[in-house]
Amino acid sequence: MTEPTDMSTEALSREVHHLRREVTELSNNVRDLVEAWRTARGVVRFVKVLGGAATGAMAIWALVKLTLGSKL
Repeated sequence: MTEPTDMSTEALSREVHHLRREVTELSNNVRDLVEAWRTARGVVRFVKVLGGAATGAMAIWALVKLTLGSKL
C-alpha cells in the first residue's frame, strides 16, 4: 500500500486545475474523433451505394450484350 503524501491545499488545487484542463482537452479530442467517425461512416455508405449502382449497370450491360449479341 502506498503511503499518503503530505500535499498542501495549494498543490492539490493546482493538480485539480491541471486535471480539469486535461479532461477538457480529452473531451475535445473525443468530440473530434466522433465527428471523424460519422464522416467516415457516411463515406463508406456512399461507396457502398456507388458500388451497387456500378454492379447493377454492369449487369444490365452484360444482359443487353448477351441478348442482342452480334446485333450491336
